Amino acid sequence: MLRLLETFFRHRLLLLGPVALVIAGSIGWVVIQPPAYDSSVRMWVERQTLVPDPNSNPYLSPAQEQAAVLTELLSTKYFDSKVGKRSRLADSIRTGAAGSQDGMMTRVTQALARALGRAGSPAELSSSQVDDQVAAIISSRTIVIPTGPEVITLTFRAGSSDLAARVAQAIADQYLEETLANQRVQADAAVAFYTSQMKQSQADLSVADKAVDDYLLANPGQRGANAIPDARLVQLRRDDDAAHQRLQTVQDKLDQARLNRVALDQVGVNGLRVLDRAEAPTSPSSIRKVALEATGVGLVLATLIVVVGVLVLTWMDSTIRRPQEVEDILDLRPVGSVPRVG
Repeated sequence: MLRLLETFFRHRLLLLGPVALVIAGSIGWVVIQPPAYDSSVRMWVERQTLVPDPNSNPYLSPAQEQAAVLTELLSTKYFDSKVGKRSRLADSIRTGAAGSQDGMMTRVTQALARALGRAGSPAELSSSQVDDQVAAIISSRTIVIPTGPEVITLTFRAGSSDLAARVAQAIADQYLEETLANQRVQADAAVAFYTSQMKQSQADLSVADKAVDDYLLANPGQRGANAIPDARLVQLRRDDDAAHQRLQTVQDKLDQARLNRVALDQVGVNGLRVLDRAEAPTSPSSIRKVALEATGVGLVLATLIVVVGVLVLTWMDSTIRRPQEVEDILDLRPVGSVPRVG
């Protein structure tokens, strides 16, 4: 450890020079960043009652559950591509208008390439390439957080205030549409299932009624009001009563499923609605996040440079500075030493 400290102080200018360059680069990176605008949407969420979710966690608030679902959707190309078409972000990327979203270094590099004649004519992007860029932009610049038990705040960051507002609102609208469509599919499936069960129950009831009628026709003595029914007739009537009960139960469930499906066509019944729509911000957001990121990266690089530099310089230094090192390296006992003068 002492030898490492000696190496550092002997070559401090050599080691601290790159550190100063890294710090200056970090500061310059913060300065040249283009302005960014944040636009937010606030949504009200409730637990689904018309179409219950079997995976619902009772220990999480509705906002936490829906925020997790929306975050997962944002990581999919399917959802992001729809948002890109709804917000016209895809058209901006296809026409090159989204180039203003690039950083200063990217724009400077492109300008130098054009000046040197090395930039070819821009090729038209395919639909898959546009969708890839849309997904990368939306997934990396969107933040979804629950700000209350039943409130979700969605924030999107872009290089222009108009684009930030359009994409943020498009994400919220697409999420509401996807959720409502999913609930309608489940409601339609429930209606179809109970309709088939209704037909089966009606067929079973017809069979049970016919069995009772056939038995009474074959045994006229069992029709009298005072007749004592035998065990066979008692069992047939029990089966017939059970068939009636099953039919009534299925009918009740079918009616409820149809009611739920009709209710889903009404606005706000699914428990999701937008409280505050996205608005175009009038001023850029704070650069605190960028400054913190640049500071963190600069500190890591500076520390790495110092540590690696000290280790390399110590390993390359073959100078013997102490009598003990002579004995350790040459296996010889020193007879004396001359003190350093001046």
